[in-house]
Parts: sequence; C-alpha cells; structure tokens
Amino acid sequence: MNNTERTGSGEEFVRKGKCSCSLTGSRFCDICPENPNKRALKIRSARSSEMTADIVLDGLKYHVQTERLGPKNPVIITNVWKAGEVISTKKTDYRHLVVFPDINSKVQELMQQEHAFSIQELTRKIPARKLKDPTFYIEEIRCLIKSRSYREALKILDNALTEHPFNPFLLSYHGCMIAVVHGDYNLGVDICKDAIEIFKAEETVGFQFFSPFFYLNLGKAYRAAGQKRDAVQSYMTGLAADPEDPDLLAEINGLGRRRKPIIPFLKRSNPVNKFAGILLQTISVP
Repeated sequence: MNNTERTGSGEEFVRKGKCSCSLTGSRFCDICPENPNKRALKIRSARSSEMTADIVLDGLKYHVQTERLGPKNPVIITNVWKAGEVISTKKTDYRHLVVFPDINSKVQELMQQEHAFSIQELTRKIPARKLKDPTFYIEEIRCLIKSRSYREALKILDNALTEHPFNPFLLSYHGCMIAVVHGDYNLGVDICKDAIEIFKAEETVGFQFFSPFFYLNLGKAYRAAGQKRDAVQSYMTGLAADPEDPDLLAEINGLGRRRKPIIPFLKRSNPVNKFAGILLQTISVP
C-alpha cells in the first residue's frame, strides 16, 4: 500500500483514512501500526539543513536522516539507521547548483527528493509480510475444535484476528472459544452476535446458507454459559436454514433424549416435530 502524494517541490507524505494509533495527527503515517503489516512512518524533522524520519517495517524501526553539507563541501548525505548502526548511505553532489541565485530552495528540493527516494528504496527492500488467507485459518481452527483442542484453536484465532480483525467467520469462532475456554460468556455471546451483524452488513446475499455456522457458534456460547433456552433458540434458527445440518443436530442431541412426537399428526422426520419435543423437555429441565 502506498499512501503518498506529490505536492509542491518534492515528496510530501500525507496521511489518509481514519486511524486511532499513536501517529494520529502527525505529518506522515504510511500504514497505521495497528495494521497487521506493521508498516508506519513519521517525519520527525524537516529543517533546511536536515530531514529525519522514523519508519517501522514489519515490527523493526529504521531511522532515515538526510542532511546537507557545505558550502565548502556541497554534498547531500542520507543515512539509514537500524538498531544504532548505519545500514546504508547515499551521497549526492550538488556542486552544479551553486551557480543559481536560489540555491537554497533548489538544494532543499533535492534533499526532499533524496529523502523520499531513500525511504521508498527501504520499503521496497523490506516488503510487507504476506498475510495468510482467512480460509487457511478457518480450516485449521475447524479441525482443532472438532478434536476438542479448544485452547490451541483460541491461540490460532488470536493470531488470525491480528491479520483479519473483522472477518466474521473468525470472529464467530473466537466468540465461541472465548466462552468455552475462558468462561467469559457475555463477551463470547456478544462477539458471536457481532460476527452475524458484520456478515449481514458485508454480504447482501448468502446469509441463509451460512447461518447454520453462525448460529451453531452462538448456541455453543450460550450453552457454555448454561443458558439452554437461548442455546436451543439459536440452534433452531440455524436448523430453519438447514434442517439436516449435522453439527446442529449433534448439538441438539447432546441436550437430551427425544420423547414422543409433540405433534402426533406430523411425521417424526418433519423438522418441527423432530425437535420440538426434545427442545421443550430440555427447556423445562432446571
């Protein structure tokens, strides 16, 4: 991502978008440090004889300093520092500019160009960390949950959400695991509900297809909290979209044994009659 604009006589970096990070209000924030790529830059000084900037690339801090020497030694020097050591140096002779009456403005422009060029070269040499696709995490988490490795699933979810903080599927799993592993039931339920709202806001179609997944996790969060009535309601909402969903059916069966059909004139295979009796019996259990 490159959020730069060319203005005036040289490169001036301008922040774009909303940001709540520590660089808010500064002259430059290339990519917010809250972004998982951890790429950010802040101009610290822009005097006529010196320009400095701090840049963070994938968690490591670099300091870029451009200064002019002279007039006896008309040279622009740009050093890039890392952990207190110079890792690169660029020198530019500006002797050819001494004949101009507005030499100061021309040297200043050249300094801006060299400073910006050094920063751009640094960012090109250290590319942003490639993010894993959310589906990679989702499949791994699904397998861990199936094997009841809940704590391991939660660890992976914590990492995945640093890269994809608003992915509704990861959030849904996260809410469920927060309730099951940490016992933070209110937070877990709220996260599961947020995931549903985020998915609905992002996707105008397709929620009915995925609703069994979302309501399964919400139901598990309710069940971990001992709220059987809410768990049942969540499971039934998912089953309304897919009466044969195996995960929802397994959760329903885990709540208690089935009794006689509550509605005798309907077949037991009917989704309403198939689960109404067991759900009512389960709800009635103190």
